[in-house]
Amino acid sequence: MTFLSPMMLAGAAAVGVPIALHFFYKPRYRRLPWAAMSFLKEALEQTSRRLRFQEWILLALRCLVILLLALALARPGWMSAGGTGRGEAIDAVLVFDTSYSMAAREGDKTRLDLAKEAALGVLDSLPPNSSVQMFTCADRAEKLGPQSRFNLDQARQLVAAIEPTSLATDFLPGLTAALEAAESGTAPVKEIYLFTDLQKQGFERQQGAVRDLCDRIKTRANLVFVRCGKADRKLANVAVTDVQAVGTIPHTKTRVPFVVSLKNTGTEVVKGIKVGLELDGRAVERDVVQVEQIDPGQVVPVTLTGTLDEPGLRVLTVRVTGDGLPGDNRLDRLILVRDVIRVLLVDGTPDRDSPADSGSHFVRNALTPVTENRTEEYYIRPQVVTAAEVGPAHLANADVVYLLNAPAGAEADPRAGLPADFVARLKEFVAAGGGLVVGAGDQVNPADYNRVLGSGGAGLLPFDLAAAAETAPEADPFAPAPESVAEKSFLAPFRDPPFSSALRAVGIGKLLPTRETGAGSTGGRVLVRTADGKPFVSSRVVGEGEVIFVGTTLDERWTNFPGRGSDAFVPFTQFTLAHLTGRKVPGGNKTAGEPLVWFPPEAAAGYELLLPSGRRVRLDKARSTVAGEKLTVTVPPNDTAGAGVYRIVLDGEPETKGAVFAVTPDLRESANLDAAADADLARWLGYSPVVIQAGAGTEAAVNEVRVRREWTEWVLLAVLVFLVAEGAWAWVCGRAW
Repeated sequence: MTFLSPMMLAGAAAVGVPIALHFFYKPRYRRLPWAAMSFLKEALEQTSRRLRFQEWILLALRCLVILLLALALARPGWMSAGGTGRGEAIDAVLVFDTSYSMAAREGDKTRLDLAKEAALGVLDSLPPNSSVQMFTCADRAEKLGPQSRFNLDQARQLVAAIEPTSLATDFLPGLTAALEAAESGTAPVKEIYLFTDLQKQGFERQQGAVRDLCDRIKTRANLVFVRCGKADRKLANVAVTDVQAVGTIPHTKTRVPFVVSLKNTGTEVVKGIKVGLELDGRAVERDVVQVEQIDPGQVVPVTLTGTLDEPGLRVLTVRVTGDGLPGDNRLDRLILVRDVIRVLLVDGTPDRDSPADSGSHFVRNALTPVTENRTEEYYIRPQVVTAAEVGPAHLANADVVYLLNAPAGAEADPRAGLPADFVARLKEFVAAGGGLVVGAGDQVNPADYNRVLGSGGAGLLPFDLAAAAETAPEADPFAPAPESVAEKSFLAPFRDPPFSSALRAVGIGKLLPTRETGAGSTGGRVLVRTADGKPFVSSRVVGEGEVIFVGTTLDERWTNFPGRGSDAFVPFTQFTLAHLTGRKVPGGNKTAGEPLVWFPPEAAAGYELLLPSGRRVRLDKARSTVAGEKLTVTVPPNDTAGAGVYRIVLDGEPETKGAVFAVTPDLRESANLDAAADADLARWLGYSPVVIQAGAGTEAAVNEVRVRREWTEWVLLAVLVFLVAEGAWAWVCGRAW
């Protein structure tokens, strides 16, 4: 129990008044002898005990009335957060859920609109001399203001400016910041309001920590959840989860099919969804495509075709209309439209007399899947050079390099392998964003490769090589396992048909093993394994580029992978090339709330961030954390809370110069759109918190909650009851004051 006016408890000392009257107030009389009274003495002694009992009851009633009156004036409350705030100054903290589910509409208003109206009601209900601090919260907390916590007018202006983000719900950061802000106040009463649609995942993502925090808040402040929206409302939602070019790398003078993935993340059937495709803000098709029906949990692919006229970095945008949640109805993706892609094939087993038997034959054909008379005009231009002839100059215009069974050079005779100056330049090439694919073979000596390209040299191999190649029985070759393909990798399509079936048809007679632990393993990642768990394809990111290692040959010497026995080689080559060339994009595709990092080619006076809204934000200068390393311009995560296209440009420069980033919504938000019921909150938190509904009458609801927390009315009622009882008993006893 707490008291708003504890000094009034001193009035309880007045209880001594009836006690003093009882003991010291005696009627004054003079003794007169009267013979007849002696006969009454015995009767008086019999009734005196009854009278004394009645007087003790009367004394107790009068003392209790005075004590209860003092208690009522002290205004007791049932919470331990400093009282109720009715009439007393309050330190209020308002936390707004700005995850994109708050943009869902409830009638003619969004949930965030309801939150704003409710917040204004709370501000209007605050007693004089109260303070307020406000935060937004999705999966992180950001302080809004006001600059002076006692400036409620500025707080009202800030409420009007709150916008939803593209982030997912997590209540822990916002409640943590709210408790710290409340404890920094000086008022005896502290109240924390969380305006939210009470999405379940906001509690479930860090349930234990949220429960512990709410227990702490309960002892320091009055926590109120303001529900914005109906608890039983089921949102009809379709999210754009991905868009990918199909069967080719985007290049000029062609129509490229793009597959858009739509997922019904709600529990309701959605009908009549419309999908449109834009390139740099312009529609690439005259009409949108309508999807008649998407069932709950269903993923529907929609193919849209776009014409690519100009080379360079382009922003591909998918827009969806027709559901109840706009936050995940747009997906931006950066694509690099190429005019020409140059691939250098370093062949360790050339055969000029019979090119079909050379190590580069199958890779070259997979890169240029057109008739021979069209290879010169095809946009992918492979150049074949032998391992003995290759040099740094060959890397000048290359986008991707293949080492095809190329010897690294023995320690006793380095001239028998890749030239040292080429290896040095190759390391710089990859670190600058180039791609490297290494194929195994008889001329790939593990010790030499580890010394030249592995941890003992350039550090390009995903893992150091373990030993000589392992040979499988001819009747039971090693077989790649589609289920082992890394889900979040460029080879993920091989997990599902038809590519999974093509991968199962691959047979490997020899496989070069790698060391997944120890020296040279840091940063390596296995992308595909064989059915018995051996690494088949692995990768390592080196600087801004990447290296792909294939544990068998990229010709038919060790495997049927590139030959007619499998249909997996051409898509594997195309996926690999698209992935490696995409790494040279100056910017990239990010998720809302992630930092943006750019390595500018040179130092400059300053940089600006161009937001999707068109507003410019000043950034720090390019810096290098370690002497000699590249300069870095970083955009902090709080500046990327909204989805859209961001650009980092020099001060005052147009948006066409600089790095471009496509930021997509955090799709974890719409993975579960169910709202928590009051019973759910009680189960998660261990007690039943105060929950009020946003809407008309929020101010009255807040005041009612405060009244319910105070016992004053009940104590005064008890005073009235005991006064009536005292009067009645005094009348019965004939002993009024």
